[in-house]
Amino acid sequence: MSCRHSTAADRERHPTALNDVVKDIGRRRRTVIVDQATVEWEGWDGPAVAAKSAVRWKLLVDGERGPSGGLVTGIAEIAPGAVLPRHHHEPEETYYVVSGRGLVEIEDARAEIGPGTAVFIPPAAEHALHCIGAEPLVFLFTFPRDRFEDVVYHFDVA
Repeated sequence: MSCRHSTAADRERHPTALNDVVKDIGRRRRTVIVDQATVEWEGWDGPAVAAKSAVRWKLLVDGERGPSGGLVTGIAEIAPGAVLPRHHHEPEETYYVVSGRGLVEIEDARAEIGPGTAVFIPPAAEHALHCIGAEPLVFLFTFPRDRFEDVVYHFDVA
């Protein structure tokens, strides 16, 4: 049995193929398929946090963008040498490192992380994430919420 993944060139030649699949599945199960290449990068609104954090993200599964009940998933990127500053939020969170190297701090624990590493952050735990390599740290994140806007970040920004 073989499996072939679509490419950007395939989508250009057959632009409705993926949309038709999403519509068909969506009618049956309210499923959404998102190609992260079609999603715009986002960043912090607050200037104090934005100045201290060279982090950007794309929301892939979110109740504002499609039918999502209880799960937010996105992909984030931290520039080399940059940090996601120490913060906390009420819901638990997971990270899965796709590429790059980092240092994660959760409360008093610290660990180096790299491709293939999964991290669980308990509810309300203070945590930070540093990119320690020469390439960006790219990771998936998830929250058990309907929408990303339901997650309130509390930063320790001086």
